[in-house]
Amino acid sequence: MKDFIEFSKVELSEPAWLMLLALIPVLFWIRKKNKSKNPSFRFSRLDKIKEIQESGKKSFIWVPVGIRILALIFLVISLARPQLIQTSKSVQSSGVDIVLAVDLSASMLALDMSDSKQGDVTRLDVVKEVIKDFIKKRAFDRIGLVAFSVDPYLVSALTLDKEHLQRNLARLRVGLTHQTGTNIGSALAEGINRLRTLDSKSKILILLTDGKDEPAPTHSPLIYAEGALKDKIKIYTIAIGSNSRTRTYLFDPSTRDLLRYPNQKPVVQVADYPVDKDILKKISRKTDALFFEAKDKKSLASIYNEIDQLEKTEVQLNINTFFEDLYFFSLGFAGLLLVLEFFLNRTIFLRIP
Repeated sequence: MKDFIEFSKVELSEPAWLMLLALIPVLFWIRKKNKSKNPSFRFSRLDKIKEIQESGKKSFIWVPVGIRILALIFLVISLARPQLIQTSKSVQSSGVDIVLAVDLSASMLALDMSDSKQGDVTRLDVVKEVIKDFIKKRAFDRIGLVAFSVDPYLVSALTLDKEHLQRNLARLRVGLTHQTGTNIGSALAEGINRLRTLDSKSKILILLTDGKDEPAPTHSPLIYAEGALKDKIKIYTIAIGSNSRTRTYLFDPSTRDLLRYPNQKPVVQVADYPVDKDILKKISRKTDALFFEAKDKKSLASIYNEIDQLEKTEVQLNINTFFEDLYFFSLGFAGLLLVLEFFLNRTIFLRIP
């Protein structure tokens, strides 16, 4: 039993018993009618009646009756057998194995994807929001998360645990990998290594970047794309950013956070952030995948939606449903109420007919 019950998951196994609730007011009407026929009790002195009236008990004479009505209601609910429904799903075969590679270079602090509603937001803020929705849609696929700048950083190994994945996505920030440059090849190598040995129907790597290799790499990223093709891994590439010249926050290596003025406001300057679209196109074509450009949040969301539609496979599920009886709660509560009513009628509300 959980510490608390989710009432949205509670159902009645035999709801027809609830029709007995309609008899409760009838029973009390009959009881009241019979009670009016009881013989009167003669007092030898009128001041005894006055003492009863002044005691204040008359104002609460309804309490035992109310308790009995409540007890009967819970008894009827017990007959209806409330049950907690617990359903578990187990994935027999994951449709697609996906690695999301996200650029964490300093250029991801650019503000060119901001809008009037949200105010100033960085490219990375927009990316995280869109990827969050993408992860929700791929409920039955294993997904891994790789961050990169000069060196790659495994944020989350491939997993079906989407809550764990979302928590790790939330902690992405510029400076997480300790550098602010860009090495596309290193990101490809890390993502491919996570996918190449897996036995799955489809393996894809989605690489998102807003820059170009800096410093220049020893090997061309196309070498890794050729290896991905041999391992039957598709690499979708996304170039993000509306302009190469844009307003941007600045990164402070000493604090590994935004550079700020003495009043703690972030420093904003204009910078040039060129993106190597040509190499991204070649990488995706080499692996029979697609290249995309995202200039704003809407276009980025549509890109992930398109990839979501392109990479679909059937998923086998085992669904197990368990029912946990809860009637003993209502039955026990009804019993306690009846005991309480008996106690009150024999003490505080004791009556002589």
